[in-house]
Amino acid sequence: MFGKFRRESEQPSGSSPELGMGGPDFGFPKPPAGMPARPVTLATYDRLGQTLVGTPTVSTLTGPDAGELAAELCEQIYSKGRAESGDDAAPAGVRHVVLDLQNVQYMDSMCVGVLVELLTTLKEAGGRIALVNASSNVEYLFKLTRLDRVFPICRDVMKAIEAVERGSDRAE
Repeated sequence: MFGKFRRESEQPSGSSPELGMGGPDFGFPKPPAGMPARPVTLATYDRLGQTLVGTPTVSTLTGPDAGELAAELCEQIYSKGRAESGDDAAPAGVRHVVLDLQNVQYMDSMCVGVLVELLTTLKEAGGRIALVNASSNVEYLFKLTRLDRVFPICRDVMKAIEAVERGSDRAE
């Protein structure tokens, strides 16, 4: 309708007008050949009692990664429930989330917003979230925004599990 932006003869060899693999070269630098591929999931997950422990494997949580991490957490909560109860609708025993941030050095405001939304959703179902092993940057962000009063920040996973299961907002 509007014509092609590039003529066939102007396209670099091996590229096509579609985006994605084999798409046009927009002049962005290519990652080094030895650079590791992005992980399939952003975190590893374990369940201890009623608590799902998620450990992000990336050092920076920003923008789209924040939403993807929240989606992964929700999927883990519901998939663990389905596996145990056979019910597709309920989380069945997983009520709380502990995020072990040992690998995370930076988290932006979008990620904090996603965590607040996730907390709101969990609280409606009687659940809680605690943070563990937060770097000084991440801990400072939560203290600056006073969200450390809402998200307990603990030094080890077992104390965080105790905090969420007994309903304490106090960090230990």
